[in-house]
Amino acid sequence: MSVSGLKIPQVKVDWKNLTLPDYQKKDFPNGARLYQIQTSKPGLCSLEIVFRNGRISEHKKLASRMAANQIQEGTTSLNAHKVADIIDFYGANLSIHADLDFTVISMSCLQKHFEFLTGFIVNLILNPAYREEDLDKARLFFKSQLQHQLVEPDYVSYREFTALAYGAETVYGYNTSPALIEALQTADLHQYQKENYVSDVLEVFYCGDLGGQAEKHLEQIILQFPKGQKKDEFKYTAAPGAPVTRHFSIDQCAQVSLKMGMRCIPKKHPDFFGLYLLNTILGDYFGSRLMKNLREDKGYTYDIHSTLDALVHDGCFYISAELNPDQIANAISCIKDELNKLSTEAIPFDELDLVKNYICGNIMRHMDGPFQTMSFIKVLVTEYGSADAFPGLLNAILEADSAMLSRLAARYFNPGEMILVTAGA
Repeated sequence: MSVSGLKIPQVKVDWKNLTLPDYQKKDFPNGARLYQIQTSKPGLCSLEIVFRNGRISEHKKLASRMAANQIQEGTTSLNAHKVADIIDFYGANLSIHADLDFTVISMSCLQKHFEFLTGFIVNLILNPAYREEDLDKARLFFKSQLQHQLVEPDYVSYREFTALAYGAETVYGYNTSPALIEALQTADLHQYQKENYVSDVLEVFYCGDLGGQAEKHLEQIILQFPKGQKKDEFKYTAAPGAPVTRHFSIDQCAQVSLKMGMRCIPKKHPDFFGLYLLNTILGDYFGSRLMKNLREDKGYTYDIHSTLDALVHDGCFYISAELNPDQIANAISCIKDELNKLSTEAIPFDELDLVKNYICGNIMRHMDGPFQTMSFIKVLVTEYGSADAFPGLLNAILEADSAMLSRLAARYFNPGEMILVTAGA
């Protein structure tokens, strides 16, 4: 390869030697677990407190999301304005959100403020006020937000696709509605907090100074979380989504948002890593087949991509595109062709090698420095069960061959079994 007459050497990287940087792990008698890395930037630190709960442990729909949202409204002695003033005064960044499988509280700050801020945040988590007036404001906000979202084609197509794929009444498939928002009471938030912000489902990820008082303080903080009461083991059930076609009209929309896919597999499934590679080839990077065909060659869309949305107990695969109404039929035909090619035509060695290098390079980027490494370890632990999943992930990517990928495509990417949802014009 050359640029302006200069030869650029082709470097062959031995990805098999890629290893996860060193980290420390400690188990606590209350069931919690701590992961730590010494930072290379003195004076800075980050902390992520992760509870394995989310929707899967709800006693009432939306309880996980609202309980997390209301943490920053304060305790009985601190209101939301005081909480915000403290975070701003100490120059910290604080983020709290609940998703389908987890609640994550993330903080970054100067090391010198770490002890005070961790104590302050844990107090918010363990002693939320959940005031009625704060919940009233949140209800108004979420209903207003939903009203705006329901005129966005991409939002509508995704929520309707997942409802069809998982089932409209399952923990992964139900959709937010004004009625569900209005039905939440402060007692529901207190119940969810008491049952689910507990040490049995707690993992803490810390990047910062491992000397002095910081580590001891963090350990004392973790021990403040109570053990949860014994609950029946979560049993996930969902009927397979039928291959249906639905369109949802939205007034004053010029384009159509398309979602085409099906229920798939959870992240701990043995086929996941191979399917992750296959999905990347199809539509998960800028040089993917869908991007080259529908965007670059045919000009049907500005953006098209595929997603392997694997969760702890389930998962789905879908292709997403924004299209002009008169190009929908052509685009769907091209998408089906690309899906069929994956199972009927061998993937060329050069293309497979390129995508393997792309994925491994991405993995290496996620380990570029202690802060990025800790975020990657969090993903391995929470989503794949353990940081020990790293060698399996790497080997599955490197050892995958065209024949195996064709078998996976035939099993999981059959267009005849897919749900097709469009929303917009």
